[in-house]
Amino acid sequence: MRHKPYLPYLLVLPALAILVAILYPFLTGAWWSFNSYRLNRGGPEFNGIENYIDLFTSGEGLRAIGVTLTYAVVVVVVECVLGIALAMLLNSGRYGSVFRLLIVLPLLLPPVIAALMWKVMLTENGVVNWILESLGQQKLLWLNGPDSALWSVILIDVWIFTPFVILLAQAGLKSVPVELREASAMDGAGPIRNFVSVTLPMLMPVLIVIIAFRGIDSLKMFDIIYTTTAGGPVDATTNLHVLGYLDGIRNLNFGMAMAALVVLWVLCYLMSYFLLKARRAEAVK
Repeated sequence: MRHKPYLPYLLVLPALAILVAILYPFLTGAWWSFNSYRLNRGGPEFNGIENYIDLFTSGEGLRAIGVTLTYAVVVVVVECVLGIALAMLLNSGRYGSVFRLLIVLPLLLPPVIAALMWKVMLTENGVVNWILESLGQQKLLWLNGPDSALWSVILIDVWIFTPFVILLAQAGLKSVPVELREASAMDGAGPIRNFVSVTLPMLMPVLIVIIAFRGIDSLKMFDIIYTTTAGGPVDATTNLHVLGYLDGIRNLNFGMAMAALVVLWVLCYLMSYFLLKARRAEAVK
């Protein structure tokens, strides 16, 4: 067979094309973040780190960073606790396959459709307030109240994505040897002690993966928030992703939009870095 010296270069071309397709828009956006670039005022003009200073000193920018971190932390903690607890219940054999099917149903809905469904149910005259009134309680401004909107959106996220945590946690529980739990119980350990000493350490590699997936998704959440509240009311649910959209698409301020999105990318990168580091440390044990 005749040697073809150019064949390795041809084989690597698709990978190089994908790399360029990813890096070019990313580097372009990063460059715009150091520019004053309003689409209705001509091309970009370099202004250094002024966009970042505005982001970290303005009330709007700081509020968006706070909403981003609050949303991610609460969602990850609640979904992990709830998901692992439900996975252990399902794994105990007390519930049949019907319950497993019902729990996974929210994952079958696209997040936008699920968010629209909840938006209708959480309106002032929606089914949730109707249930509250039937129980003798007052109506709540779920998505329209400045103090309740963020928690309502978090509730929707938990409903949609907790099944994802349950599926991964169940897979992790299958790898925990029954003999270890039985030996711990014979040594006098109760259910809580058994979970803390045996189950949780064995679940840690899976838990790190869960936190990585849900943490990064929550940091850059857009579809659920924008579908239900569009960042309102009074910027109560405007995270960095929504802020970038509002600045770039609505206000045509690409410089500020890219600054917000670069900060969001840094947060996602740092989370990925530390979680991968923790994953490697677990693998060494």
